[in-house]
Order: sequence, then C-alpha cells, then structure tokens
Amino acid sequence: MSAPTTISQTGLTKIYIENFKGIGSEIRIDLKPITLLFGANSVGKSTIMQALQYVREVLERNNANPDRTMQGGNFVDLGGFRNLVHLRDTTRHIAIQIELSLGGKGLPDLVPEAFDDWQTDDSKVWAFYNLLHETRNRVESVSVKLVIAWSHLRDKAVVIGYQVGANGEWLAEINATDDGRDVSISINEINPIFMRQFTQENLDSNLEYYLLSNAISVASGDSVAPNIETHYTVWPQIIETVTDAGMEKTGEGLREWLSGFDSALPRLGELLHIPAPDVIGAENVYIAREFTAFISSLIVGPGLLVRDELRKMRYVGPIRHVPARDFDASLTKDEAGWADGLAGWEALLTGQQSLIDDVSRWMADEDKLNTGYAIERRWVREVRSEWLDLIGSEELNPQRKWMLNKAIEALLTKPRIGLIDTKSGLEMQSRDVGIGISQVLPVVVAALEPSASLVTIEQPELHIHPSVQVGLGDLLIYSVLRHEMSFLIETHSEHLILRLLRRIRETSEGDLPSGFPSVSPEMIGVYYVGRGENGVQIKSLPVDEAGEFTESWPKGFFDERAGELF
Repeated sequence: MSAPTTISQTGLTKIYIENFKGIGSEIRIDLKPITLLFGANSVGKSTIMQALQYVREVLERNNANPDRTMQGGNFVDLGGFRNLVHLRDTTRHIAIQIELSLGGKGLPDLVPEAFDDWQTDDSKVWAFYNLLHETRNRVESVSVKLVIAWSHLRDKAVVIGYQVGANGEWLAEINATDDGRDVSISINEINPIFMRQFTQENLDSNLEYYLLSNAISVASGDSVAPNIETHYTVWPQIIETVTDAGMEKTGEGLREWLSGFDSALPRLGELLHIPAPDVIGAENVYIAREFTAFISSLIVGPGLLVRDELRKMRYVGPIRHVPARDFDASLTKDEAGWADGLAGWEALLTGQQSLIDDVSRWMADEDKLNTGYAIERRWVREVRSEWLDLIGSEELNPQRKWMLNKAIEALLTKPRIGLIDTKSGLEMQSRDVGIGISQVLPVVVAALEPSASLVTIEQPELHIHPSVQVGLGDLLIYSVLRHEMSFLIETHSEHLILRLLRRIRETSEGDLPSGFPSVSPEMIGVYYVGRGENGVQIKSLPVDEAGEFTESWPKGFFDERAGELF
C-alpha cells in the first residue's frame, strides 16, 4: 500500500458567507487543495467564487459597491451592493469571513525593525520586546470577517464590521455605525496568543497578573488550590507596561486608536494611531513604538495577508474566448484576461519555455489528457504578401532582391502558438480545431502557470470528451503537489470526481500506475450546493481512503446516472 503524500496546506482554508446573493443563512466551506462544487444550474456555485472577488474589492480598493471586479473584468457583473445583498433587502448585512493558514510565515511588520541597533541595559524594555514578539510568533493562522451594510444616510455601502482572528478564535473587532460617526474597537484578551500556562511553581511570582486575568478562583486570601495547572493572559501586563511608559490609558471602546476612521475598515499598510502624550525618555519611546507596531500588526496585518492572498487568486470563467489568428500578447497585463481565457494564450506567448513544454506534455501525452495536439511556440515575421511575390518574380534585379531580403530579415519576430496534430504533424491555429481544445487549453495553462496560489475555475470540462475530463483530475493533483496550488472548481463533471476517487482508492490499495503521485482523502473537498428555505444550502460529502463517499449522496447529486442505468 502506498503512503499518501502529506501536504502542509497554506493559503486560504475556510470561507463563511452570509446574505450574499442567493446565500441567506451562513454557509461554510473548508477549502482543500482541491475543492469541487457540484449542483444544478443557478443554485449558487459561482456565487462562492464571486464572494472571494468581492472581499478583495473591499480590502484593496475599499469598494463595497462594485459592479465589476479586478479578476472578473467585464465577465463578472456584480451590480453593486443592492443587487448583491440577499433578496435585495438593504436592511440585511453582507458578512464574509476568510481564514488563512500562514504556514510559518508570521504576521507582517508594519514598521522597520530597529531593535538590533538598540543599546540599553533596561531589563523592562528587553522583557517587553520579548513578550510582544513571543506573542506575535504564536500566530499560526488568521481570519478576516467583513460586515457590510447599506447606509441610506451616505447613499453607499459601508464596512460596519471588521473582525480579525488568530489561531481559530477572534482577536480584535472594529465596529462602526453606517454614518461613520461612531467607531470602536475591542480586543479579545483571552485569545490563545495571549494565554500562558501557570503551574504551582511559578504562581507566586505571577499572581498579580494571574488574578487580573480572572482565570482562576481564589479560595481564601492569596492561597490557590495546589497542583492545578491553569492559564493567564498577558494582555493586562502589556497594557500596564505601555501605560507606565506614558501612553494614553485606553478608554471604553479604545476609540482613541481609531481617529480619522469613517468606517470599520482600517487603512491597510498604515499604523493605528495610538496617542502617547506623556512618553518621555528613550526607553519609553521605544516601548510606545513597539506597542504601536505590535497592535497594528495584530489588527491590520491579517487584512493585508488576506488581501495579498486574494491578489494571487486566478479566476477562469465558464466560456473561454478563441483567439484570432493574428492574436498578440498585450503589453499591459490584465489579470481579468484569465476570466475569458485569453491570458492563458498570452502566457504561452510570453512565458518560459518550461511552461510550453509542460502544457504540451499534458495536452498530448496518452497517459495525460491525450487531446491529440501538442503545443509549439514559433517566432515569425509578418511579411506583406506582395513582398514575397516580388522575391519570386523576375521583375527585380539581384541587388534589389538582396535589399528586400535584408529588409525582411530586419523585421521584428513575433511569437505564435501552434497546435501540432500528433498524428499528421500539421500545425493548426486555435480556430482550426474543435471548440473543446480551445476551451480546455486555458484551463491547462491556468493550472500549470505557477504564479497563482488559488485557481478558481467554472466548468473546466466544457465541450471536452469524458476521457479528457478524467485527465483533468490528474492535472489538478499534479499542480497541487508540484506547484503547491489550490483549486476551487465549479463543475458538473462526474468523470472528474471519479478520477480523483480512483486515485485515492489506488493509493490505499497500492495499485497506483507507475509515476503517479499518491493521493489522500484530505486533499479533496466535495460539496453539493442546493436550494433551501433560507437560500443556498451546502452539504459536505466526505471521502474515505477507499475512495468512497462516507455519507449518502443528497438528492440531485448525479441522480441522472442511476436513473438511466437502473
């Protein structure tokens, strides 16, 4: 039996959506390296992908009322908040939460690190520095939740809630009224990153902070029941240190940290404003600076990380355009070009030769997609036909023919992508082959071009034969293991899921074909999307090591197959 390949998943891991388009009550999706969304037409599968694009619009451009998105371009028409909110009910709030595994990378620093140049014997400064950095280094995963409402007063959509989490629990929350006049922040001082374990041995020296955290019950006086291991929070210790250094004592709601805010969304990349009117002395200045950087990193940092991760997301729409015969790569790259598939052709025109080779192998090889076509990039010169006629005619003398040839040689060469028929060797253009080839090629390129972290694709199986559809399953596995990509796929293809289940089963039974990587159930997430009384409903379909679903399929999940066969 083959041992399944272990994958340490980084990047987006969970998404929660509420009151967004057809989704009413909150749904949750655990994003696996390969996540498949099945269901009938117009039940909300594409909505999940659009929710990710919407969050990026808010985080990157503070645009809570978009009609278009950066990744979808003209291909995705959201229609603004009033069209996006569930049932078009502007009294409802859109809420979307995204979780992100850091993979050991840690939170971003919003100010340059200067402690290496700090010269002091002040033990208090060193202890404070170590405490803050130890706390930050405990962050293994983050989450960002946005709550968006329609402000009738301001006639626009406004972020009224911004909540960040760390290690699976909420860490800080900014709330605002829709008029922007009242903004407040709260800190979860018992988040796991603040908690430390107490034992009987160190209780005496830390009793003050232990009691401040209200983590235990004191039986009588200062006595504590013996041999009890508990936890305390270091947040009171942090606040006491910065208050003693001269920073303004935090008031109710910590509103002084949010001066200038007109919504709950912080300015990503900027420090929070934390008043420090009475800070005097180099040591206290350093403490104030470090605390500002620390709390800004905890609150602003997750928003930056989620935004940057969404920037690396790639969206391939359900209908890919067929390029013209004279198609050239655009000088200005547009990420929305992936939505209609043309960016895939551009990547072949301008990318590394290794990408060409990889795509060609997957398109042509019999043990892969076996489409019957390889890919070749050739460099050509565009020459006017009358020039060629002149060269072949007797009208020009040898000297003029020589001059004309030199002029042709001086012309700039341009790349052209040819589809090579593997049987005849003939070179074809995209418009000379079946529509299925032109539809699947951008999908293959999107899966093999390694700059994306999450690739979202609608109907990768469009217009292609079942034998090619099953091969897409192997392509996804290859990209996950080779390029550490993740995929969110909206599909109707039974063949695609059957190939993935087969590879899981073959891994468990030790029957994998030579050269195929092992696959574990943990790599695959399968969801059935349907309609319920409160909007879109989603059902997870777990898979076991035998490549079988562990729960009964919901009604509508490939019912047609059973009906036709039996």
